[in-house]
Formats: sequence, structure tokens, C-alpha cells
Amino acid sequence: MRWLALDIGAKRVGVAVSDSEERVVTPQSAIPFGSPQELAKRVATLVRTLGVEAVLVGVPSTRSGQSRGEMRVRDVVAQLSQVLPVPVTTWDERGTTREAEALLAERGVPQKKLREKLDALAAALLLESFLALRRERTGGSPLDS
Repeated sequence: MRWLALDIGAKRVGVAVSDSEERVVTPQSAIPFGSPQELAKRVATLVRTLGVEAVLVGVPSTRSGQSRGEMRVRDVVAQLSQVLPVPVTTWDERGTTREAEALLAERGVPQKKLREKLDALAAALLLESFLALRRERTGGSPLDS
């Protein structure tokens, strides 16, 4: 199954896509975040052009469940669920941005380039962790799930 992952920030949305065998995850260009409706239209276009069969949205979980990020993501998920012809799943994204920052720093990515790569890499890490758990739960074969 080919997945599209979204890491939704206040200004940008990181995007990553998997191959149909759920083995390889590729970061895509980040897209600007304007509104849930605008984002849903852009994602619908990506779903069609990339042949995506499901969408994964990272949720920034807090104890209260009421942070601005959580409410923004909740609004986006509701809009995506109305607009998209494929299932929309949420996944805990805690730590993906910090992990992406560390990986980019380790690779020596200059500060100027950091922001444009950070969101897409965070989305890729989000999708990789989700797919790894799917493989684990299905005994290593994502196609059987």
C-alpha cells in the first residue's frame, strides 16, 4: 500500500511518500500551510498524482490534548476525511522534528537549508516508524495487513 505522510506545522507541512511495498520512504517538498481546506485540496491532488492509497497525519500529542498544534491537526484531519477518497490515519509524531534536526546537523546541512529539509525529513521519519510497526505486527510482510 502506498502511503502519504504529513507533518503539519503552523507554516509548512512536511510530506513523505512510501513505495507500494511499504519499504522505501521518500521525503517530498514541503508545502505551505494556509488553512485546513486549502491543505486538503493540495493533498487530494498529491493523492491522485502519486497514486496514494492512504494518508498518515502526525499528531503532536500533549497531556491536555488541547495545544494549538493538536487543534490544528484535528481540523486538518476532519477536512481530509471529508475530501479524500482514501483512509486518513493519525500517528503520534512526538520527537520526529528533534530527530530530523539531529540527523540534518549530523549531515552538516547549513542553517539556510535546514528549514526546507526539516519538515520533509520529519514526515519521512513519521512514516518510517508507522510502517515499521505495521511490518512488526504482520510478521514482516506489510502486504498482508
